[in-house]
Amino acid sequence: MNRHLFKYQQNQIFFRLFGRFLQSTWILNLRRWLMRYSPFLRLESQATNTVYMSWLVDIDLVRQRFPEPIRLWEHQGKTIFSILFYHHHHFGLHCLGPARKIFPSPRQSNWRFYLANDLLPKTVIFEQIVVDKMLHVMGGRMLSDAMPAQYDPHFQHDVKRENDQLDIHAQIHMDDRYCLEVKLKNTQDRQLKGEWAEIFSTWEDALEFFVPQEHVWVECVDQPEKLSQGNIKIVSDFQKIRPLMIDQIDCPLLTEFGIDASSSPLCFFIPNLDFHVLGENPVESLPNGVEVNASVEMKKTEK
Repeated sequence: MNRHLFKYQQNQIFFRLFGRFLQSTWILNLRRWLMRYSPFLRLESQATNTVYMSWLVDIDLVRQRFPEPIRLWEHQGKTIFSILFYHHHHFGLHCLGPARKIFPSPRQSNWRFYLANDLLPKTVIFEQIVVDKMLHVMGGRMLSDAMPAQYDPHFQHDVKRENDQLDIHAQIHMDDRYCLEVKLKNTQDRQLKGEWAEIFSTWEDALEFFVPQEHVWVECVDQPEKLSQGNIKIVSDFQKIRPLMIDQIDCPLLTEFGIDASSSPLCFFIPNLDFHVLGENPVESLPNGVEVNASVEMKKTEK
C-alpha cells in the first residue's frame, strides 16, 4: 500500500470523502493536466524552532522501501533517516509579499531519507509528511504531487527557553506506525562521535549535508511507481545552529528500522530559516539514463 494515502481516521463523512477524492487517479490526472498549463506560483515561509534528528540505519533494512532505480545514500552499509519538525510562519504565495500574513502558520514534520549523490545531489525522498492545518493538507494534495501531507490536528511542538537552555517537546500521530513523542535539550558538544565522525569531518560538514537541500522526491499518491520532484531553497545561518540531545523518545518506526537506545542520533536546532518552494516537476529519467515513468510533462521552475 502507498505510504502517502490519506491516513487521518475520523467518523465525519467529510474526511472519508476527502480521502477518496484525493486518491482518485481520474481526479489527480485532471489536476495534473490543468497544472501543466499553469505557471508555478512560488511559495515561501519563515520557519522557526526547526529540529533535526538523524540516525544511521542498516541499508538492507530499508532498501526495499525505495526499489531500483532509486538509490539511497550509503556509507559502509548504512544510510541516514531523519525526522524534522518546525513551525512555519505564514506559509503561502511569495508574490503576495506582506499580504502573505493571511495564510495560516502550520507546524510540519518531514520524515525522510537521502538519495545517493551520484543519482541527484542535495535530494531527499520523503517517507512521510505531516502538518496540523487542514488548509495546507488540502492545498498540498489538491495542487501538488510533491506535498501529500498527512493531517494531525493535535501536532505538538513546544520550545521552552530559560536563560541559555532549551527544552523541546514534540508529539505527532498519523497512525500506530507513524507516531512520535520526543523530548530534547540543548548541549554544547559539537564534537562528532562514533560513525558520524567517520562520515563527516566536522560539525559544519554535517550541517552542509543536512540543511541546504535543493530537491525532494515523493511517490505519487495514486501511482507510487511514479515520482514527483519539488525544487526548494533553504537559507539559514549555520552560526546560530545549536546541537541537541534526546532525553526521551518513543517512535515505532525507529524500532522497525532497528534503532534502539544504543543508537547515537545527530540532532540540532535551527532558530530561524527561510524556506522557498521554487517549482515542481515529474521525475522522468535519472542521470544514468534509466527512465522513470512520469505523470505529466516537465513543469517550468520559477527562478
